[in-house]
Amino acid sequence: MNISQLIIQNKLQLEHGKIEEAQLESELIIMHILDLDKSDLLLNPNKNITKQQIKINNSIIKKRLKRIPLAYILNYKYFYKSKFFTNESVLIPRQETEILVEICSNLIKNENSNFKILEIGIGSGAITGSLANLFPSKKIEYIATDINVNSLQIAKNNILAINKSTNLSLVHNDLLKGIKGNYKFIISNPPYLSIEEMKNIKAELKFEPREALHGGIEGYEVCENILIQLAESTVEFENLILEINPSSTQYLIKIMKKLFQSYFKYVIKDYNNQNRFILITQKEVSQYLNNFNYCPN
Repeated sequence: MNISQLIIQNKLQLEHGKIEEAQLESELIIMHILDLDKSDLLLNPNKNITKQQIKINNSIIKKRLKRIPLAYILNYKYFYKSKFFTNESVLIPRQETEILVEICSNLIKNENSNFKILEIGIGSGAITGSLANLFPSKKIEYIATDINVNSLQIAKNNILAINKSTNLSLVHNDLLKGIKGNYKFIISNPPYLSIEEMKNIKAELKFEPREALHGGIEGYEVCENILIQLAESTVEFENLILEINPSSTQYLIKIMKKLFQSYFKYVIKDYNNQNRFILITQKEVSQYLNNFNYCPN
């Protein structure tokens, strides 16, 4: 059997199992087994595959048909050009979250060195790790929190594997509990699914940590809690970027307007034109958001 034949075989099995993006996942599995990049895969369709490699392939397909996410089977996911170890202790990084990295990096480009970035709920370390990779020469101190101690260790390993010189401090706590100081950026992709949405999540999401998905009865409670804690605590910030549930937009806009009256406030859309991020900032930054579909509030 060659690569082309195995891609087709995998795709048919995955489609039969109602796996979304069956073609892509078929290719990713073979790329993993043969240690090939996408171009090598496409340029060598007639390359023969050994019996041992087919055995490994079939084992992966068997697990995937049980709806175990591919990122947990392979134990990694690519995010913003870097490879991040993943297991069931951490949320799998999503493509739309790369926009959060883009927003933050656009603003960082115009900042001098020597400032702090705080990430609330670091998970796999994908966001902080990507920023550390983008700005290795800037003197940035990264502080990150997470309620899951296993997640903190995974994040540490992932970030230092990308940039060994990253100035990184990790805090085992819930949201902003015990956090003090002044930060140039506070960033977070908090849990934001409602209790009703949790009842109807697709099979793959059931393998991901519930605490990284469930944001409360209405879904917006964790985001709201972050905003309230920031407004009431001694923590100071210049820029806050949160990923949100589109359905919570109007409610969170009301909270932002109430708690941060003197700040500039923006809602930024994702690749599907859904409201996905809120940006609260001390400065007018619309000139740095031209690459994004945003609306000031």
